[in-house]
Amino acid sequence: MCKTFWDLIMECNKMTYSIKGKKIVRFVKKKTGMSKVVISRTTLTNTLQLLKSKEKLLIAYWATGIKSTNWGDALNPILIQKLSGKTPILAQEIVNLKDQDIYSVIGSTLGFFPEKNLVVWGSGFISTSSRFTEEPKKIYAVRGPLTRELILNQGIFCPKIYGDPALLYPLFYKPNIERKYKLGIIPHYADQNSNLLNTFKTNSEVLVINILSSTNEVVDNICKCERIASSSLHGIIAADAYGIPSIWVEFSENVIGNGFKFYDYFESVGRKNERPHRITENTTFNDILGIFKSYKINIDLSQLLDVCPFIERQEVNVLKRKLKELDQ
Repeated sequence: MCKTFWDLIMECNKMTYSIKGKKIVRFVKKKTGMSKVVISRTTLTNTLQLLKSKEKLLIAYWATGIKSTNWGDALNPILIQKLSGKTPILAQEIVNLKDQDIYSVIGSTLGFFPEKNLVVWGSGFISTSSRFTEEPKKIYAVRGPLTRELILNQGIFCPKIYGDPALLYPLFYKPNIERKYKLGIIPHYADQNSNLLNTFKTNSEVLVINILSSTNEVVDNICKCERIASSSLHGIIAADAYGIPSIWVEFSENVIGNGFKFYDYFESVGRKNERPHRITENTTFNDILGIFKSYKINIDLSQLLDVCPFIERQEVNVLKRKLKELDQ
């Protein structure tokens, strides 16, 4: 008797697999060279879904662990779903037996996921030493010019199309919130326990924002502030997306990459001569306010939408009209 998909799932318990489950394990062993492979129930479920589905699944790679709640990384499945209408499957939780495209969208993730089927739309490298260990299948856009330069240096084609897709989130979530604080401070998750934040936490004019909070909560808190000082790149990107002036600050040397991702992003939006401002125990509230300068974001997000590989053409046109409305 032919077993249904759910029959196969119910039979799986750690290393006890259905026939298809065993084939998946053998495939992974062959790919990795590992003699023993343990596949989670989630991975097995997703892979069996892939085998059963007549339509292509939408598979994407984004950072997990503590980074999975980091605003930019956590935005990946949300934004992809809103753009495509499909719920993406995490690439780390599926065995890609059908060699489907795997999308890389938001984050400094390039070079961390060697995959011949990788399709890049908006992500970037994390440092000047970052490289692809396997050439991606297709690159539609990258976060910024510095990432593109590293890719070209590897002899890989990369179009001159830039933009962190997180900048598109106001198309789907645009809160109308009163400004309550003169300054919002967003520490990178590596800086969250810094003693340098203590003085600001007791200031009623300052809101210290947790970048690991829920996606919309982070946006709401940013929109409560007149200005943002952030050691998190996506704190700056979120502020720019919602029209809140921002500056780059440092509390420590804990944020890896020596600033590469910041410079990459700033070049993509025309923010010239940006440098980090080091916060010390002597830095005051007024010192930070005095750092801000006027600037204008200059990036063609309609071009980024035009090349998105997983949006229907009709939806692209709708979103481009909405972009124009937001700019007015």
